[in-house]
Amino acid sequence: MKINFKRLLLVIPVALALSTGWKAEGKASSLKKQDTVTANQNLIVGKRLPAFELQTAGGKSIKLSSVKGKVVLVDFWASWCMPCRAAIPHLKELYKQYHAKGFEIVSISIDQNNKAWKNAMLKEAMPWQQGIDKYEDGKDASVMMNALGIQSVPFAIVLNAEGNVILINPTASDIDIQLKKIFNS
Repeated sequence: MKINFKRLLLVIPVALALSTGWKAEGKASSLKKQDTVTANQNLIVGKRLPAFELQTAGGKSIKLSSVKGKVVLVDFWASWCMPCRAAIPHLKELYKQYHAKGFEIVSISIDQNNKAWKNAMLKEAMPWQQGIDKYEDGKDASVMMNALGIQSVPFAIVLNAEGNVILINPTASDIDIQLKKIFNS
């Protein structure tokens, strides 16, 4: 039996969280921030994320700059991540409620299996932009996860309309509160 150590390293934190009573409850929940991200100069509240380019399921490129001027939730997920999948209905609600007001979601899959990623996208029917991250040889995490110090999924980053980070791995209620402040004021 071949063990996929890359997937194992990403699944262990989620399995530990679930075994200690953490529940997604159908919303985008998160572990404690210090458990899911290391200190990193590329991921700081008030600063911009590094520019990135991802491939869509159709083979086109998407860039963070394509959502310039919008409030953006950058969602790191994987097809095999059950807490990630459990968060999708809440993300759909947010997208439906705020998209016309200038809210966008960019989901970044860390799947290594393109077929599993594409099947999950079809099943979940997420109406926002989807891209898949790459892995460099010998690395246990995807390129974007390494660049930002992200250690596990699900993981979210919220950017304001100027493109600056305003929330790092927030809970569903933190996202709700922030979007209400921005769009209902």
